Amino acid sequence: MSEGPSIIPPGSRTLSDEERQALLDDMAEVIGSSHLFKSLDETGRERVLSYGYVCRYDAGDVIIEEGDVGDTMFVVISGTVTVETGTTSGKLQLAELGRGACVGEVSVLGGGPRTATVTAKTDVDCVAFHRHRIERVLSDYPKVHQLLQALVEGRARDTIEKIVGS
Repeated sequence: MSEGPSIIPPGSRTLSDEERQALLDDMAEVIGSSHLFKSLDETGRERVLSYGYVCRYDAGDVIIEEGDVGDTMFVVISGTVTVETGTTSGKLQLAELGRGACVGEVSVLGGGPRTATVTAKTDVDCVAFHRHRIERVLSDYPKVHQLLQALVEGRARDTIEKIVGS
């Protein structure tokens, strides 16, 4: 099942066979241990992997900008990202996330603008998934949809608590 992504954005590229195999091995490990994707069967994991494309960001690069249209979510393969949101008193750091973390899911699931800015704290490799591809997986695997919704709701509660406490 090697459909691959339908669109590869500027600055990204398809993978060589060696890179693809290394990524598949790495992603299999990440997905196997991911709270979000653990309910997928082998076919589902292969499908998710076939839908993604690799993006690399240098430390300091903005991966997601708060307020932008969001049609892509990312799973961090290596490196660390910071998640911040704007408040009336400036920027508030919400989280620092690493390997296996999912970012950008709020806009992909809800269809609204990005709710936070995600910046590469270190050099970051991640796999990106466009909304239309993830929606296919979510429709076929309701448990993943429930877990993703729970993740979004949990992050919303955490964000509110941090904003109120700042």
